[in-house]
Amino acid sequence: MAIIAILAAILAPVFFRAREYSNQSKCGSNMRQLGQAMLLYVQDWSGYFPGPGGLRGNFNYWSQSGWGGLVPYVRRNGGLGTVWCCPNLTEWGGPHPPRSYGMNSYMREPPDVDYPGCVSLLRGLHETTLEAPSRTIMLFEGIPIMPAWMDQLYYIYRCGNWTCARGYYPRSMPLLHTIESWRPWHNGRNNYVYCDGHLVSRRPGGKTTGSWSTYDEMYEWWVRKSVMAKKMAAWR
Repeated sequence: MAIIAILAAILAPVFFRAREYSNQSKCGSNMRQLGQAMLLYVQDWSGYFPGPGGLRGNFNYWSQSGWGGLVPYVRRNGGLGTVWCCPNLTEWGGPHPPRSYGMNSYMREPPDVDYPGCVSLLRGLHETTLEAPSRTIMLFEGIPIMPAWMDQLYYIYRCGNWTCARGYYPRSMPLLHTIESWRPWHNGRNNYVYCDGHLVSRRPGGKTTGSWSTYDEMYEWWVRKSVMAKKMAAWR
């Protein structure tokens, strides 16, 4: 019995890591499917991406319930165990269909507008506005929101920038009313899909000054990189 207990103690972390890597792979597959759905949407809608955010009934919003956004391309609304959710997401208490992924909020017309100024911008970005599709994040893994009045996950922001990616906040300063905002989804890494459809698994950029991250991190979210780089130089 002692030998069995020792072997169990040794093997348990190995099995846990194996399961984590499996979930990371499945999550990456989900995000690739959503990324391809995005590109099909662009082909069908004269070069326009779906809107990162929208109002109820606005069918160009990327994850609209019903038959809008990407739903016709993946044949399914959000739900645990579907293409819309990382396998690590196992509970949901909100009124909207479960979804663990968010879209880059800067992908609107006009682009690169921060919250709350972006809220009224419902039109998605035209593909010709992208300066570097292979260097621009399209989809990311978000931070689970848990309001003070609930004891389970309620929402994950449908869109955002680097501040909405899980792992941005340090463990010493977690975001209030969230679930482990400091911890990336997969062994210290998150999955990201870029605007050319390729997937990257990497560490998220951490918090620096105010709501900024590192320059290299923010660069991958901006749409008009040359314009934003000049603004950053001026702000410094």
